[in-house]
Amino acid sequence: MESRLAPLVGAGAAEQEEALDRAAVALVPKILDGATRQEVGAETIALAKTLMRRLTLAPPVEGGPRADDWDDALLGHDEAAAVILGLQDREIRDIAAEWMEGDEAAPALRLWRALARRCVGAYGEHAAAPLTLAGWVCWSGGDEPTARIALGLALRADSEYRFAQLLHHACNEGIDPEGLRQCLREERRRREPRRKRSAATTRPPGRRDGKRRPARRPEGSEQ
Repeated sequence: MESRLAPLVGAGAAEQEEALDRAAVALVPKILDGATRQEVGAETIALAKTLMRRLTLAPPVEGGPRADDWDDALLGHDEAAAVILGLQDREIRDIAAEWMEGDEAAPALRLWRALARRCVGAYGEHAAAPLTLAGWVCWSGGDEPTARIALGLALRADSEYRFAQLLHHACNEGIDPEGLRQCLREERRRREPRRKRSAATTRPPGRRDGKRRPARRPEGSEQ
């Protein structure tokens, strides 16, 4: 599984790093400017949703590494770079974390894994965000072994990445992820008041018995 989350190599990696350089020049000043930060966030989320729809409409015919090659071919270098840099903003990343269940979970996981592979060269540390999101989707869906691998890799990319630290600890302690899912659902309902509440009525497969401790949304998370 670690190999499926490893950065690209070869010519593709060089092209991706160039795309990340271009995106950094265009996006980082906007992220640091409060006046345009909301605009960057909206663009990042809209692009991520577009890529998820694209992945949904083109399911891989095989599993394993061949499926990763399939997904990589569906993402453009500039598209991947824009989302990767956008996810470095904590608020944008937290919105993306809401795609952890239902019809959104599978394409979101494919996207996070693909973006983690695109964090090449000088941008290796940027993989902490998509790796953490991948780990969160896996943990939320009941795949704890894969979640631990992804979260461990996130911490290897950036040992100070707070969100990964908290999720890794909670997963290892056997805490029920439902508490965090509920918090994220509520955040989404506040932001999207017209959204149907169906997600809150069906508990995803990551549930635990009543003896497990509930997960809480990290307080004061800075990353």
